[in-house]
Amino acid sequence: REGFEVDLCKAVAAASLGSNFSYELVPTTGLTRFADLASGEFDVLVASTTHTFDRDVHESSSGMGFSFSTPYLYGGMTYNGVPEFVKCADELSAVGDCAGILICSILGTTWYDTTKELFPASNIVLTKDQGESIQNLIDGKCNVIQGEQYEAPEVVVRG
Repeated sequence: REGFEVDLCKAVAAASLGSNFSYELVPTTGLTRFADLASGEFDVLVASTTHTFDRDVHESSSGMGFSFSTPYLYGGMTYNGVPEFVKCADELSAVGDCAGILICSILGTTWYDTTKELFPASNIVLTKDQGESIQNLIDGKCNVIQGEQYEAPEVVVRG
């Protein structure tokens, strides 16, 4: 793998351990990332993690608080998918023509926390990661997926 987050991991390792550093990329999910970090499965969590007060003080899956760096990227949730249902999501509507909206939302993320406050549970399809959300969109199990504005996949289904 390569990219910004990998380069950031290398920089953190070099700054912490000196020029003779090594690193390993360890996969995790939105649901298990904080418990994995707390258990020592890995040392640093990079990418797609929103800094919230709750996570500072008492993150629920691990039962502990975490320290965060100064934010290095600001994003925001956006929707992609079938255009007429993306419009419904943007308008926060699940009635009338929007009653069939099905939003794939990744469990353990602030995206899910926000979505469950805005839409009925019957309009939310839980997934474990973005790959599963995209596959569900392709397979017709949902018609909208969520993502960060800076990394949202350009996936549009035309019916």
